[in-house]
Amino acid sequence: MNILFLGYGKMGSTLGEAWLAQGIASQITAVDPQADNNEFQATVVKQAVPVTESTFDLIVVAVKPALVGQVLSCLPAQTGADTCIVSLAAGVTTQRLQTALAIPAPVVRAMPNTAVQVLAGCTGLYTSQPLSEKQHDMITTLFDSVGRAYWLEKERELDAVTAISGSGPAYYHLFSEALADSALALGLPPGIATDLAKYTALGAAKLQCLPDSDLAALRRNVTSPNGTTHAAIETFEQAGVLRQLVAAATSAAYRRSIELGQPDRQ
Repeated sequence: MNILFLGYGKMGSTLGEAWLAQGIASQITAVDPQADNNEFQATVVKQAVPVTESTFDLIVVAVKPALVGQVLSCLPAQTGADTCIVSLAAGVTTQRLQTALAIPAPVVRAMPNTAVQVLAGCTGLYTSQPLSEKQHDMITTLFDSVGRAYWLEKERELDAVTAISGSGPAYYHLFSEALADSALALGLPPGIATDLAKYTALGAAKLQCLPDSDLAALRRNVTSPNGTTHAAIETFEQAGVLRQLVAAATSAAYRRSIELGQPDRQ
C-alpha cells in the first residue's frame, strides 16, 4: 500500500508510523515543511507533492482545516483510478472537500482520537460516495489497526463522534486529574496519588471492554449497599449533577464541532 500524507504532524505521523511499523503500508511519503525526515520511517519532503512512477493508493489530508482547500487544489493528477482521499480535518465537510479537490476521487472523513498513539483509538468514518470493496476494506483495516473503526451512515454523526470519543480522552484525563488531587488532599504521597488515579482508570477501562460487559452492571458490582463506594456514588448522583454536567459538556463540544463545519466560524 502506497500512501501520501499531506501534513505529518502529531496525528498524521502517529497514524503513518503505526501503519509502517505494522507492515500495513509498504511506503509512505509525507509533505510537511515542519517535519524532520530523520525522525520518521516515512519519506518526508518539505514542499511540493512528489511525482513518482507509482500511484498512491491513499492520500491522507492531515493539515489544519484552514489549509485543506489549498493542499487539495495542488494534488497532481498522478493518483490512480482507485485512489481514495481520507481527510482528518475536523469540521471540513465532504462537500467542501469535493469542491476543493482538483482530481476525481472518492473522499472519506475520519475522526480518530489521541488514543491511536497506544493503538487503542476510536475512529468515526464517513463517506457520501460509493467506495469499492477494496477501498472500504483498506480504510477499515488501517484504522482498526490503531484501535477500533466505525462507519457512520450520516455525516452529522461525526459531530457526535467528535463530542464523545474525539474530545473524550480529555474528559477522562480531567477526572483522573481531579481524583489524583483528591488523593493528595487525603494525605497520599504525590507519586502514589497519581499512580492510583492512572491505574484505576486503566483497570476500569479494561473491565468495560470485556466481551458483553454492561457499564451499569459494572458500577453496581462495586457498589455495596451503604459501603464506601455507595457513599461516593450517592454524592455523584445527587440531583443528577454528574450526568447533567456530562450532558452539558458533550453538548457544548457537539455544537462547537458543528460551528467548525462552517468556514466563517473556523
